[in-house]
Amino acid sequence: MRCFPWVSVGCSLENPNQKKAAVLMTQVKGGDRLIGVIPARMGSSRFFGKPLAKILGKEMIGWVYENVTSCSMLKEVYVATDGEEISEYCERQGIPCVMTSPDHKNCSERSNEVCRKVGGDLVVEIQGDEPTLEGETIDAFIRDSLKSDFDVAVAYAEISPDDAKSAHTVKVAMDHRSRALFFSRSPLPCNFKEKDGVRYYGQVGLYLWKASALERYAATEPSDIEAIEDTHMLRLVVDRFDALMVQVDYAPVGVDLPEDIHYAESYLKKRESS
Repeated sequence: MRCFPWVSVGCSLENPNQKKAAVLMTQVKGGDRLIGVIPARMGSSRFFGKPLAKILGKEMIGWVYENVTSCSMLKEVYVATDGEEISEYCERQGIPCVMTSPDHKNCSERSNEVCRKVGGDLVVEIQGDEPTLEGETIDAFIRDSLKSDFDVAVAYAEISPDDAKSAHTVKVAMDHRSRALFFSRSPLPCNFKEKDGVRYYGQVGLYLWKASALERYAATEPSDIEAIEDTHMLRLVVDRFDALMVQVDYAPVGVDLPEDIHYAESYLKKRESS
């Protein structure tokens, strides 16, 4: 087992998920090494301590890690955090965890620090507040993304007009090549003339980065529009990254606020009973 001073994992390899993450590596596209990173921090302004919030009796970060490690495409997965509480939870559960700087402005900058420390050519970033994003969906996203060339692939799904009105859902507009044109918390498109049949698309917290592009992203500064919208994916547009949008088959139930726990639990109960 490879050990790093900055990686907190238990010493035993009895846990099968830990063994899979520590011993095996995923290689794709001519030998490129693929790693998974789950950024998670305690200090969310809208929901403090969110990664350790209980969903059906299990911590949310535990749900996310379980889903991610069920992927056939990912064998090496790390939680990235700046919180001792999350690190201690991961150690108890045998989850590889990388301690990162508290100074990162967003999850992708945190993921870049992990990539720099453990290595990797391609980085799958899975938001730590997506407990209903299933492994099969992540696998399909990776496979579909790797059919094209890009700096970063970003998952999206069709959403309802009501969801498009929510500022907690980031909407995306694309060109005819499925490249990102703009991200916004406002309805996108505006539908000023109230036409029928308008489709809306929401960003999903699932990205596939080339390591070199992730490093370049972390080296750039946020623009005014990124700060105003509070949407870190806008940096892709402002700084002209080749951002490929890849559609997934459903919009997962993310957890932005404490009241979203109820919706996530309802989804997971339905999934487990089906």
